Amino acid sequence: MKKTLETIKLFGIYSMITGIVLLVYPHVVLPISGIAEPVNAWMRMPGFVLMCSSYYYIRSAFSGNIEFAKWTIPARFAAPVVVTILIVAGLASKTFLPFGIADGLGGLMDFYCFTK
Repeated sequence: MKKTLETIKLFGIYSMITGIVLLVYPHVVLPISGIAEPVNAWMRMPGFVLMCSSYYYIRSAFSGNIEFAKWTIPARFAAPVVVTILIVAGLASKTFLPFGIADGLGGLMDFYCFTK
């Protein structure tokens, strides 16, 4: 279970950094993702929401909350599926694929740790 808590902590840190970047520097990262719209408050809000959920990941890992780790697996498995659907539908660029893959691999690692 210790490995599961480590992956939850690492994912929390990764998503916290991503959230901070989206909140503070959206004008830098959004064009890389193919989003060239003007930066406004609505472009920064997903960064804040991501930071909030990252806090839950990090706190649960440090407190040893295995139940929370279990709850994250279905959503993390869904991420590559949703990203792929968005790309195929033409609603997102292929630059989003690594984010979906990273989420899915993290969920797979946690699932493996639980079934061991």
